[in-house]
Amino acid sequence: MAAVVAGLARVLQPAMAFPGGDPGCRGLSPWYLLLGLRLVALFIADGPWSSAKPDLACNWTSAYTDARPFCSALCFNQRFSSPVSSVWGFAFLAALLPVGLMWLLRAGLKHDKKTAKGADEERTDNATMSHNMADTINMAAGKIPPPSMSAFRTNTVQPDAKMASHCAWHSVAFGFCVILLLVMEMCFLWVVIALQLPSVSETTFLCLPEVLTCPTALECALAGQADKRVALWALAFTAMVDVAACLGYLILRLGKVSRCHRR
Repeated sequence: MAAVVAGLARVLQPAMAFPGGDPGCRGLSPWYLLLGLRLVALFIADGPWSSAKPDLACNWTSAYTDARPFCSALCFNQRFSSPVSSVWGFAFLAALLPVGLMWLLRAGLKHDKKTAKGADEERTDNATMSHNMADTINMAAGKIPPPSMSAFRTNTVQPDAKMASHCAWHSVAFGFCVILLLVMEMCFLWVVIALQLPSVSETTFLCLPEVLTCPTALECALAGQADKRVALWALAFTAMVDVAACLGYLILRLGKVSRCHRR
């Protein structure tokens, strides 16, 4: 797990250095920062939880010496019936999906702006050339052309309206990605707090293997319990930060839209 986290950190390092550059926190740097926080939390959580199964200790008797590995596995499966570290990796991959879609949307919007700007400059140059040629012809004929900017207005109004529609579509799609990330982080937060933290909340727990080769009941404990709890709370903290960031973004966007409608 540590090698995977380190590899992901190297892969995402250029992305985390990507400048947002846009006002109103519309850039991607805050979202890359959230991914970086999750990577750090995964690295912290990997240490205590990498040896969860060997850390399980039960009050064995000498009569069941040969059956200890088998019975320990049964007790571990009973206590940790839901996956632990695999859920962390899956949640990180799920968070990469909406952030990746955000990057594609931002890249597409920049490409559209660059294309529209180039087309607008080309139309402006053509209109200027045509206007200058008309002035030259009129001056050669002894006429003074009246000043007019209708050609420039015609060439600039339509691209602006088209670009505004593109920006509105990208804004809606970006908001959908934020909502998708919010839902994923809330689900991950629920899994950590409701399913994983209770498994390490008790000092000891009763194991009932229900197998003839094992004792009827075993009292077991998990070593490094405090460290494992801290690791889970670190992951829960990153999920809370992600949820707060998504809600903050959506509230800001809704406030901006409501102000625009009032105007």
